[in-house]
Amino acid sequence: MPTLPRIRAAWLPTVAALLLSTLSLGPARAASYEYRYVGNPFTMTTTSATPEPGDPTGGRMFELVRIEATVIANDWLTGDVTMNDIRSFSLTLFYTRWGAPDTLDFPPIPSTCWGCPSGPEPTATFSMGDFNALHQPTRWDLSIHRSIFYPPGLENWLTISTSTQRDLMDGGYETLGTQTGGLINSAGIWSVTAVVPEPSSGWLSLAGVAGLAVWGAQRRRAGGPRHGALRASRAARESP
Repeated sequence: MPTLPRIRAAWLPTVAALLLSTLSLGPARAASYEYRYVGNPFTMTTTSATPEPGDPTGGRMFELVRIEATVIANDWLTGDVTMNDIRSFSLTLFYTRWGAPDTLDFPPIPSTCWGCPSGPEPTATFSMGDFNALHQPTRWDLSIHRSIFYPPGLENWLTISTSTQRDLMDGGYETLGTQTGGLINSAGIWSVTAVVPEPSSGWLSLAGVAGLAVWGAQRRRAGGPRHGALRASRAARESP
């Protein structure tokens, strides 16, 4: 009977290690929730401010583009959602001929380009609501507007927006031309992804420490009696 508490205590580090290992492998809460919108293609018209004489198009070029939106939130979105309910959102205009897309972020990401042209802080509007069983919004209105003045007095602007009724873009550069385009009553598709982090390294480290504690405890229990017997034997030999 006196050995029963010691046996139970000896198992405690092992049980703790198993529990920590189980927690490290168990499901983790999502770190964020990503709502992504992919719009349908529409025609963007680029109009030159100085068309060539006799140009039958009047200095216009046409290109298919599409709008995508990304909304980052801390939890599933429900009810009437405003800017205060999310972390951030972005609107991106993808081109088929121009190459790299244009992305507008809100809140804006600080520029790391020293000396690059800058302008006033972007302005934005945001609302979402009427979420279905798949957490997709069936009502939304998102827009971001950015202006850059370079050289001073000449504006380079871009507005990207998407709503339940239309996708729209408007941009241009003074003295060079404008770009406009949109699509009405042909909304794209929303998808929602829960971004789950990898198992916490902290839990794994604790499990490792607990395992070392188990190993050390077992070593001490195995080595203790032998050292005690050696000391007793030595004492017996040295006694008169």
